Amino acid sequence: MAQIISMGIKLIRISKSNPFLLEISDNAGISWQIRFNGSTGVGEFWDIFRRGETIYATTSKGRFRSVDSGSYWMQI
Repeated sequence: MAQIISMGIKLIRISKSNPFLLEISDNAGISWQIRFNGSTGVGEFWDIFRRGETIYATTSKGRFRSVDSGSYWMQI
């Protein structure tokens, strides 16, 4: 189960303190900002992975994809 992925110089991870949130780092993980605030529609993140520029996630509500580095999620 992947908790963190690399998108070029960016790192994206499932938050360690709240699995409903995604965080992003632009400085190799030194600091993190919230990228996705979570929603009842997406649910709790269990796994994330990428193919090309698309991020895929398995959550408590199903499978989702994002084409904007995790800001917006669409169920698949």
